[in-house]
Formats: sequence, C-alpha cells, structure tokens
Amino acid sequence: MAGIYLHIPFCKQACHYCDFHFSTNTSRKGDMVKAIIQELIIRRNELDNEPIQTIYFGGGTPSLLSGSELSEILRTIKTEFEVAFNPEITLEGNPDDLSHSKLLEIKSAGINRLSIGIQTFDNTRLKYINRAHTSD
Repeated sequence: MAGIYLHIPFCKQACHYCDFHFSTNTSRKGDMVKAIIQELIIRRNELDNEPIQTIYFGGGTPSLLSGSELSEILRTIKTEFEVAFNPEITLEGNPDDLSHSKLLEIKSAGINRLSIGIQTFDNTRLKYINRAHTSD
C-alpha cells in the first residue's frame, strides 16, 4: 500500500515535550507549500504508478495551513500520482485551530480524517506543557 506523508513544520508555539522539527515563525508558510509542491512533482515517478491509498499531513501543526493551501497540495498529488478511489486523507490538528468554519474549509479541501492532538483535558497540565488550547 502506497502512502504520502507531508511534514508541515509550523506551530503557533513550542510545546515543552515536542522533539520534532518545527518553527513558530509562519511567515514562510507559503514558501514551504511551494517547496512541497515542487518536491511532489520531482518525485512523481518514484512509486511506479502504485495507487496512493493514504495521504497524511503531519507536523508540526498542519491545521495552520489554509484550505486553499491544502487544496493546492492535494490537487498536485492527484495530478502527479495515481490516487486510489476514496483515499484516506488525514490532517493533524490542534483543538484551538478547529473552529466550525475551519472544519468546513478542511473538509472542502478534501480532508476526510482528523487526528486531533489532545494531550490532556487538565488545564494545569496543558499550561505546564505549553499547549495553546484549554480544555474548553
């Protein structure tokens, strides 16, 4: 089964427990999206036309991408690779990013699965680990 993992290395703030590569400076987010698209085009022949079953936006905090940025990346994948019928397309998200309008935007972009980073519902612990959201 073929899949594509896309690392989105941006976060609103640094969680104290995180060892992943990320930046809290999102000013170059658009440049990163362009670079991802360029890399997808360069690597289009690496899967020998095996259908893509899963697409996973991990991070960092991929829910910081706009619906149009997600759509552009997914459009490129569907153009450059053979994508299976109804692939699983996952987006990691932080609870504070996922308003009703953002969820509609994500769904419209083609995301059909969310992985929500809820580390705890205890506000004291959330503050201690420097999460951007509360249990509310």
